[in-house]
Amino acid sequence: MNANDVARQKYLQLINQVEDLEDEIEKVEKQPPSASTQKKLAALKEELAKQRNELTRVSDGCGTPHAH
Repeated sequence: MNANDVARQKYLQLINQVEDLEDEIEKVEKQPPSASTQKKLAALKEELAKQRNELTRVSDGCGTPHAH
């Protein structure tokens, strides 16, 4: 496996993680509001932000520009 394949695999993995987190956030937002739900939602959104930042960083390495 060459470096491009590794980068592509990492990129696709991050895309899947971001999509999964977005789906999970959507499910949690549909639940009745409670302290535990809000805490879980905040943690999911924080993880989503981290994954999106990593996706942006990997994307930059692939020569794909992104909007700031």
